[in-house]
Amino acid sequence: MARKISPAIFGIALICFLLPWVNVSCQGQRVASFSGFQLVTGTTIEEPVMFGPKKERKIKSEPFAILALLATIAGLGVGFLKGKTGSSGTAVIGGVGIIMLLLLKSKLDNEIFKQGQGLLQLDYMAGFYLTLLLFLLAIGVNIYSAMQSKRLSLLPIERRGTATNFCSQCGAKVELGTAFCSECGHSLK
Repeated sequence: MARKISPAIFGIALICFLLPWVNVSCQGQRVASFSGFQLVTGTTIEEPVMFGPKKERKIKSEPFAILALLATIAGLGVGFLKGKTGSSGTAVIGGVGIIMLLLLKSKLDNEIFKQGQGLLQLDYMAGFYLTLLLFLLAIGVNIYSAMQSKRLSLLPIERRGTATNFCSQCGAKVELGTAFCSECGHSLK
């Protein structure tokens, strides 16, 4: 299940980088808006000035946004892997993505506070929160999938056409029709 859902989650998260992530406002007036990709690549904005022509200002790329994008791309790729590697890998990548987004938010909040001297305000938009939510969803889906596969691996394995079975407790080979495992004494019925 997670093998199909996980890549879709990271694919949608990748699309969320195109959405607005952050609005910068000064006294209620929006000054600038940035998408996730603009935070990754950097951009140029026009700063309003009281008198005279507008100034252009280069905004550098944010390392935490780059790492969040790389985590999204890695999650998309690892999501196609089978078994435990795919499930645990995408869950870990989702956790890394969440950490990167929270570090990005903290860094942006601190920079705006320092540069704006309390006049500028950051508003986080749908793209940011959807990406965060999708990383959480990826963790949940993959942990659930890992738990389900572990639960299924504990069930007794029956092989049709053979006269053997395996103990669900210790995994030892037992003859079909046997009531107790000869290795651990676990009841097979």
